[in-house]
Amino acid sequence: MRRSLTVVFFFCLLALPVRAEDQGQKLLEKLDQMQSQAFDQRFRFRMTTYQEGKAPVAMVFEVTIKGNKFRRVKFIEPGDIKGMRMLVRAIDQMWVYLPAYKRVRRIASHVRDQGFMGSAYSYDEMAIVTYADVFDCTLAAETETHYQLKCKRKPGQVFNYPVMEMDIRKDIHRPNEIRFYNEKGQKLKTDVREEYNCRDPEKKLCTPYKMKLTDHTRGDIYTTLELEDWQVNTGVDDSFFTVSALQKDSAK
Repeated sequence: MRRSLTVVFFFCLLALPVRAEDQGQKLLEKLDQMQSQAFDQRFRFRMTTYQEGKAPVAMVFEVTIKGNKFRRVKFIEPGDIKGMRMLVRAIDQMWVYLPAYKRVRRIASHVRDQGFMGSAYSYDEMAIVTYADVFDCTLAAETETHYQLKCKRKPGQVFNYPVMEMDIRKDIHRPNEIRFYNEKGQKLKTDVREEYNCRDPEKKLCTPYKMKLTDHTRGDIYTTLELEDWQVNTGVDDSFFTVSALQKDSAK
């Protein structure tokens, strides 16, 4: 009799609904896993920043990502920043190579929330690859097409924004819109990602061809990213993501 009651209790536990906190975090972990599915990826973007009263400012750069941590950025245009490079090994481990000085400098923590190269992006947004290690999320709402997550920064994490909301498309399980807030609930930035392209039937390799980040704290200045080239599994070595390689620019 006791054994029968134990079995019944076990199956009752299985039938309990998943808590919104657990479900939200699992959805974010799935997103991270799918976005880092490839061995490595290389992107070429055209970045254009628009600010009221000023002419648009454009630049071209390449981003190489390996796994769910390593990232390198190399600037191609315009000429005054050509050859500038950035290395990310973690959100709090970033370096930049300045060709004019021919030296590598570590990016200090107090400048990480500043506009990167005058754009709406900060160093933190340029650096983040995965989200589940930075945020704890709850499933706040669900529609036929989207999950909406409400997230709080984990204790001890150094990412600039304490609160994040993310709308995830159900069809490809990728973010459609990300919103960052301060602790008072003021919306700081909105990140919209559109025109996704997927390279496999299972939709594990997908990327947006257009992105727009708006900084609401700077008069709604916004920066667009347009994808010009996307390569997958190029075989880049771990040694490419070292400080010494950043200065030598060994990868071609």
